[in-house]
Amino acid sequence: MNIFRAVPRDGFNPNRVYEWRDGQRLPGNVPYLVDNLWEFTRPEEKPSRRRAVYASPTVELALDSASAGGLPRDKYIPCQIAFRMLPEVFQLSVPDARHHLDVKRLQRLVHGKLANWSERGLDSKLALAPLFLPGTTREELSAAMKNNSELRHIVKEAAAAVTMWRDAPDTLRGEIIFEVDEANAYTLRPV
Repeated sequence: MNIFRAVPRDGFNPNRVYEWRDGQRLPGNVPYLVDNLWEFTRPEEKPSRRRAVYASPTVELALDSASAGGLPRDKYIPCQIAFRMLPEVFQLSVPDARHHLDVKRLQRLVHGKLANWSERGLDSKLALAPLFLPGTTREELSAAMKNNSELRHIVKEAAAAVTMWRDAPDTLRGEIIFEVDEANAYTLRPV
């Protein structure tokens, strides 16, 4: 499987080795609500989007995804990824996660459950906040659900509606995500 990534030309170093990094990142292209539900429902064997590297199955798609970040396409250099060893990869059914049907569907579902939001007191709103906070972990959300039956009901219903992890991948256009563990690394070869 060929995997491509486009990176900014400025500062590109073809000799750089990309290794495992500790920590996680917040999503830039999907709402925290959706990111939290995706992480809550992520099968253990699938890479976490919060620690993942994002890539594409073609050079063109890699350039499209990179330039969505704001710089013009000619400011990026497309590269093929060369791994020490092939990691576990996950391919989406869409070229970019922001276009996945779960994004709008999950927002509508959860927002529909909160139709009386403006009438709630602060304590009631805070009890549901873990679902909307940036980077809520599976463990944090599970702990919050134990103490709040409304949150538990909303999360269980929304989690059942998540399709991303079981969608058929689009092998020609689907975004690819992977994690590099401590034993692995990769380099970028310009194409």
